[in-house]
Amino acid sequence: MENKRNIILYVGTSIDGYIANPDGTLEWLETTEVEGDSGYNTLLERIDTVVMGKSTYDVVRGFDMDYPYSTYKNYVFSKSTTGSDEYASFIDEDIKTFVENLKQAPGKDIWLVGGGNLAREFFKENLIDEFQIAIAPIVLGKGISLYSGDNITQSYKLMKVEKLGQLAMLHYVKK
Repeated sequence: MENKRNIILYVGTSIDGYIANPDGTLEWLETTEVEGDSGYNTLLERIDTVVMGKSTYDVVRGFDMDYPYSTYKNYVFSKSTTGSDEYASFIDEDIKTFVENLKQAPGKDIWLVGGGNLAREFFKENLIDEFQIAIAPIVLGKGISLYSGDNITQSYKLMKVEKLGQLAMLHYVKK
């Protein structure tokens, strides 16, 4: 049986589609009343690889805690950093080619952690197999957007809607 690894975008957004404040902070999401873990632990059981942009990596590394993804294979897309560090391999390759090769390798699913610029590149190349979007009850009006003005049309099938405290969790899969 062929191993099919999926790219999952699991992310929190504001009602108006922002995934972070302009400076990359998330206190608006961190202070939202949530029931349970928003599917986070279930996601972590499904994956063995995380991919993210360099800005997101720097934000996560700046948290006052141990690096949360140290038990997973980490790929960080960066134009400025090469090689690897204790947690991640830095990638400056064509995103579509890299991801298609990654999906062919044995393993579990792959979490696209963020950020907005990298997610938009994945949108453009139609590389996202699943969306798990937690919408917080706030309108930010500015910040780092999950979406952009690119002319991209992709269809997904709604699999599940959950109310988790004040979050609306939407789960979509590629048709």
